[in-house]
Amino acid sequence: MATPTKYRHPVAINRDGMAQIGPTQFELRGIRFADDPAGAPPAAAPASPVAPAPAAPAPAPAAPAAPAVSAPAPAAPAAPAPAPAPVAPVQYRGDPDEYVRELRGEARTHREAKEAAETLAAERAQENTTLAAERDQLRRENTVILRAGELGAKAAALLDSKEFTTAFAAVDLADPAAVDKAITDALERNSAFKAGPSLPGTSGGGHQGGAAPTTTPTIEGAVKARLGG
Repeated sequence: MATPTKYRHPVAINRDGMAQIGPTQFELRGIRFADDPAGAPPAAAPASPVAPAPAAPAPAPAAPAAPAVSAPAPAAPAAPAPAPAPVAPVQYRGDPDEYVRELRGEARTHREAKEAAETLAAERAQENTTLAAERDQLRRENTVILRAGELGAKAAALLDSKEFTTAFAAVDLADPAAVDKAITDALERNSAFKAGPSLPGTSGGGHQGGAAPTTTPTIEGAVKARLGG
């Protein structure tokens, strides 16, 4: 049976009738029992309802971020050029002066061969240029010969004219109209290029009208002819 409060010792007695010094762990935690004289703490008054705060307006949607421009990757450094291989020293046994003379002779031989090859190449190039010019000249002459007869012109007279051949050198042979125009223009400038009527050919012997007088040779005439008289 619990001891009444008025008879309690100044030392606190717990609910089991044991002496208690200081607050119990239940008291520290705020726990009260029904038979505790102190009783349970009064219940807190209910809090008045608080009106809910108005909701904050939704934030405006943020503008889309601009796409980041990726910086170009730095170019890789160029690899260093390999060092030239060292030249092995010449192991020559003999007279150094003789060796130098041999080297100079070889260099002269190579130089002369190079100069000869360059000269030959220049000659061949000149020959090709000359042959190309001659071929073009023959083509132009043949074209004039073939077209002059149909246009009523004398091909020989046209080809002998320096003025015509100079002007005809710039004519494109692949253009027949340009060829004909060059010939007709020459005919208009010079009527000597026009082909005239051809004379009929002769047949038989020479002139038959009357026989030439003949003389009988004499000794006197022969002597005069011999002496140049």
